[in-house]
Amino acid sequence: MVSGKPPREVRSYLRRVTCLIPPRAARVVQAELLGHLHMDMLNARLRGLDEAQAWAQALRDAGPAPLTALRFARTYTLGLALRWLLAAGLLGGAAYALGTHTPPAPAPAAQVGR
Repeated sequence: MVSGKPPREVRSYLRRVTCLIPPRAARVVQAELLGHLHMDMLNARLRGLDEAQAWAQALRDAGPAPLTALRFARTYTLGLALRWLLAAGLLGGAAYALGTHTPPAPAPAAQVGR
């Protein structure tokens, strides 16, 4: 990274692969993934590629952005979805339990003295 920041294509790739996860997690994933891409780029440079070719090779090695985005989404949001489903199930069960218990009907006045 001669200029100090990654090329536009790399920044675009990082945004696309983290578009389905929460922003806080996206920042962490982008930083870690950029580190991996940078190492792959440096390895490609050692194989004789220029910087632009090396970045392109690192992106190819990382895989297609949509597939990678789905993998990150499954990792970072599946737990959240399961928690929401569990909470909805608990609330639904509680609402059902409250709705099925009705107070007993009062006895007719004629049967009270018998």
